[in-house]
Amino acid sequence: MLTPEQHATFEERGYVRLPAAFAREDAADMEAAVWAFLERKFGAQRDRPETWNTGVATGLQSLKRRRVFEAIGGAATLGAFDDLLGPGRWIAPRDWGQFLITFPAGGGGNDGNGEWSVPSRVWHTDFGFLPSGDELFGLLLFSFVSDVPPQAGGTLVVEGSHRLVKGVLRNRPSLKKIRMKQARQAILASDPWLVALSSENDGAAGDRVERFVRQQHVIGDVPVRVAELTGQAGDIVVGHPWLLHAGSLCCTPQPRIMRVQRIRTRTEDA
Repeated sequence: MLTPEQHATFEERGYVRLPAAFAREDAADMEAAVWAFLERKFGAQRDRPETWNTGVATGLQSLKRRRVFEAIGGAATLGAFDDLLGPGRWIAPRDWGQFLITFPAGGGGNDGNGEWSVPSRVWHTDFGFLPSGDELFGLLLFSFVSDVPPQAGGTLVVEGSHRLVKGVLRNRPSLKKIRMKQARQAILASDPWLVALSSENDGAAGDRVERFVRQQHVIGDVPVRVAELTGQAGDIVVGHPWLLHAGSLCCTPQPRIMRVQRIRTRTEDA
C-alpha cells in the first residue's frame, strides 16, 4: 500500500519509487538470465566488456515470459496498482514488458567515461491522449533488474509533465482528434522550456545538464525538471501514463538493465 507521501509524490511529479519491491536475490537471478541470453544470441559475455556492442540491445522478445521474472509482480507492485487504479480496474499484463538494456557509450570495452547530457530527441509518452477528465487510466512500470547509478543510461523523465499534458489538452481539446505524434509535437511546442528541451543543438552538454537537470523551471504553476530514474536492483518506479520520458547514454562501466511495461485499465479508451 502506498503511503500518503507516496501518493502526493505521484500526483506532483508523475511518478513514485517503490524501493525493494522485489528481492535483490530475485533480481540477481533475472540479471543472470539476461546475460545468459545475451551471450547465446550476441556473444556478449558479462565479464568481457570487449564483447559488448554499442548502444541498446534489442531482440529479447523470447525472454519476456520466463518464470524468473515473475517476482516483479509481487505484493508491492500489485498493491500499488490497486492503490492508484482501484482493485479490479486494471488488466494483468502478459509479461513485465520490454527490456531496456543500454551498454556503455562506445561499446567494445569502452569504460563508459563519455560525456553525459540531456538528449533532445525522442521525448514521448507511451500512451495516447484520448482519455478525458482527471481519472487515471493507466500506469508505466519501470523495474530495475540491475543497479542503475547516475549517468548509467537510466530513463529520463520530465517531472510534472503529466500535469502539463493535462493542461494543454484542457485548453486545446482538438489535439485528441489528431495523430499521437502530432499531438506530442504540439505539447512539446507549448512552452519555450519544452521547445529547448526537444531542440537539437540547444546548448552544450554541460549547459543542458545545468538548465534541465540541476535547475527547476516553472510552467504556469507546474514545477518541472529532468530527472534520471536511478535505483537498485529490485526497485520499481510507477509512472503516470502521460509522463514525458526519453532514453539516455550509459556513461558508466556497467550496462543498465531494466524493463518497462504499460498497465492498462479496463475502461481505458486510448
